[in-house]
Amino acid sequence: MSKKMKIIIAVLVVIGVCAGVFAKYSKDSNVEQVTSVVAAVENDSKSISIKWNSVKNCTGYNLYESTNGTEFRKIATVDGEDTTSYIFGNAKTAEKYDFYVTAVRKSFGKSFESKRFAPVRICIPPEQAKIKSVLSQKSGVIAVEWSGDSNADGYQIQYAEGDKGDMSAAKTQSVADNSKTSCEIDGLKDGDAYSIRMRAYIKDGNSVYNGAWSDIQTVKVFKAVKLGSDIDTKKPMIALTFDDGPGYNSASDDILDVLEKYNARATFFMVGQNAKDHPKNLKRKVELGCELGNHTFDHTHYGKKVTKSDIKKASDAIYDACGQYPTAFRSPGGNTTQTIRDECEAENMPLYYWSLDTQDWKYRNADHVYNAVMKNVKDGDIILMHEIYPTTADAVKKMVPELIKQGYQLVTCEELIQAKTGEAPLSGTQYVNAKTINNKTK
Repeated sequence: MSKKMKIIIAVLVVIGVCAGVFAKYSKDSNVEQVTSVVAAVENDSKSISIKWNSVKNCTGYNLYESTNGTEFRKIATVDGEDTTSYIFGNAKTAEKYDFYVTAVRKSFGKSFESKRFAPVRICIPPEQAKIKSVLSQKSGVIAVEWSGDSNADGYQIQYAEGDKGDMSAAKTQSVADNSKTSCEIDGLKDGDAYSIRMRAYIKDGNSVYNGAWSDIQTVKVFKAVKLGSDIDTKKPMIALTFDDGPGYNSASDDILDVLEKYNARATFFMVGQNAKDHPKNLKRKVELGCELGNHTFDHTHYGKKVTKSDIKKASDAIYDACGQYPTAFRSPGGNTTQTIRDECEAENMPLYYWSLDTQDWKYRNADHVYNAVMKNVKDGDIILMHEIYPTTADAVKKMVPELIKQGYQLVTCEELIQAKTGEAPLSGTQYVNAKTINNKTK
């Protein structure tokens, strides 16, 4: 073979090799698209699972993410044709994420990437909402305040009658402004209890993604004090109060007999367990216009040991016995804490201490109780007694007509505050007498 022929053959071989290389390069650079991407939120609500279809002859995949739908960043590269899933961690709540995946083929020291296919969107709902306070200090209105979520698009507040947390017949009120962290619910029934919960949400087009409901809170709607036509605000008045009842003897009924005879009223701070056992006694108190008070369920806890449940359970027992919730509270032993005040505020109950203590529990003597009142009483007093002692009942028989004779009007605690201050008593606030507040008694 001639030298010229050898050169021609060599050139043809080189051309063939180059053509093959070019053909392979062209094939490697034309990577198929990933055409199916699925994203789902994991159970921890902080991770997103991303899955996609495999692409033949690729060497791996690139993953891209965006929170504004336009600017994407590469978050990961995974190797292997059959590696078709990835966990995106540390996802933020109340956020919208877009993802797309590209196939990658490495060849000749270079990396070739497929074209981008349509991104997939996943929305992370807001975290569980937290209610800061639920109060009612206006007739027919409940005020709700919550911790805001700047990433949320709005909030839903649900409310239902009753304090058992049954939301099956709840009504919904929406707040579309995410900058708001409070609202008022109006048109409610004065004196009735309501259950409240709320949640945050984000929107994506016509779709809504709701966060978890907050814990349910309950509150009683404010009920304005209506002074009876028999009350003269310009004349002296006092509030007789009785703790620990109803009694398991005749003392409670004997006291009610006296009040009925002289058209007088009083406030009774009752133990829930006792109230549960004496529904007739409670109903009679209501009929006579007396005020029902809460003195915890079993009077076994004092001060810091008193729980919200001790108070709530007593309120429920009183309601179950007579169909009316208590509108006043007295701490066992007079030891009042912030926990007690918070629960009273939630149940729309003012607290009442006393300005005159008869110490009837100590002396168990009718004359002592009578003299303790008659020698020390003054306008605006809140007088402490107990309805469980026959000696106290005997003292009341003498005391009531004499007090009336001296010009005192015998009213309930809420009537006393309303008449003397011109304003209804505030829930969660402890009154010592008609005009004195002390929230830190021990």
